[in-house]
Amino acid sequence: MLKNFSKSKSGFTLIEMLVVVSVIAILSGVVAVVLNSSGSQGKARDAQRVADIKRIQTALELYFSDYREYPRTPASTWIRITGTTDLLTTALKGGSYMTVVPVDPLNTSTASNPCDDFTKYRYNYKDTTGNYYILTAIMEVATSDDISKCKNLPIWSSQGCSSGDTWSGTTDYCYGVQNP
Repeated sequence: MLKNFSKSKSGFTLIEMLVVVSVIAILSGVVAVVLNSSGSQGKARDAQRVADIKRIQTALELYFSDYREYPRTPASTWIRITGTTDLLTTALKGGSYMTVVPVDPLNTSTASNPCDDFTKYRYNYKDTTGNYYILTAIMEVATSDDISKCKNLPIWSSQGCSSGDTWSGTTDYCYGVQNP
């Protein structure tokens, strides 16, 4: 009498394992491309920069409504907004216009002038008369400054910066606003 010795096989074959590993590799590659397509992290930081500048701008208008002038910088001087000890932060936090003055998400520069060190990220401010101000942010993505390029501001060239793109042309993404 013959006995049927059938063993139950459990597990996966080598082919099945290779197919699963290949599918996972393809999916992870697609996800990596989608998550970083066109510098999406840079675009997100640039959107944060625009929002921060608008918040600072709102606080400046509240300051102006109380004092009838904007916080003044020393003659012909730009300042870098540090969020701690700079002139603008002191004025806005001291008057309770902002509890926290935002700084650039990367904040990689110590430069005070937006016309210099244009590949490093920070916020700058200038107002030497109390009548007008300029706020700037250096952006990461080329199109992020299209809505308000520094060079297109009416008083930009009078601030010691060129009205044209005299920088490298590939990294001069300066977003700027001035008081209305």
